[in-house]
Amino acid sequence: MMDDSVKKAEFGFSESTDYKKTFFEAYPELEGKVVVHHAVEQQVVTRYPGVVTEQEIHSLENLRGIPNESNSDLHLSKIRKEWNRFYKSNPKPVKEQLLKKAAEIDRQFGQLFNPPRR
Repeated sequence: MMDDSVKKAEFGFSESTDYKKTFFEAYPELEGKVVVHHAVEQQVVTRYPGVVTEQEIHSLENLRGIPNESNSDLHLSKIRKEWNRFYKSNPKPVKEQLLKKAAEIDRQFGQLFNPPRR
């Protein structure tokens, strides 16, 4: 039986590329308090053409809120290093590998996100 408290990473579909608007429409109380982060990074759209669409990348399901005060350490350092290692060892990933990596990062750091991901 799968533990319901552990969410898998997934893509939805967004009509808009304005991901901040998408996120803050869902979580208006977090505006000004968090930096909106893509679980599977935006750069995969250009790095691996055809693997993930912009509609998937900017979907609410792929967005995370990182508290402003943790952004430089968590987002720009720890998560950045995780993705850099992934890109180096996965030169041609498929969508499932990208989502698996996002889920791994969620498990590792998700309790620090707002709203938390576990």
